[in-house]
Amino acid sequence: MARSNIYLLNTMGANVRVIAPSTLLPPFAESFGVEVFTDMRKGLKGADVVMVLRLQRERMSSAYIPSEAEYFYLYGLDYEKLSCAKKDVFVMHPGPINRGVEIDSQLADDINRSVILDQVEMGVAVRQAILEAMG
Repeated sequence: MARSNIYLLNTMGANVRVIAPSTLLPPFAESFGVEVFTDMRKGLKGADVVMVLRLQRERMSSAYIPSEAEYFYLYGLDYEKLSCAKKDVFVMHPGPINRGVEIDSQLADDINRSVILDQVEMGVAVRQAILEAMG
């Protein structure tokens, strides 16, 4: 998901940043045309939109992260970390969400910041239309 999003957003002229612990970053991540950060607050500085991606369960149970709690403390999106972005920032996530791991539940449900429910709803509609067109 991340690579296709990066390709699409770069093609559309977006300045894309990737924020993750070094254990989850692919080698040579900069070659994807992104700015890479391992510090969440520095990476969020001045962002217009924050798209959080799902942390896969197999990554949580392996040596990629010390624990879900530590991952959330350092990389989980919450209001305090989001305050580093622009005041009118939007939060996106393709779903499903690991609440309390990659994003705070209250923030995920915040209708003033989060467009997650709209994003998921539109994604379902687009997939249905594609299947119908192919059928």
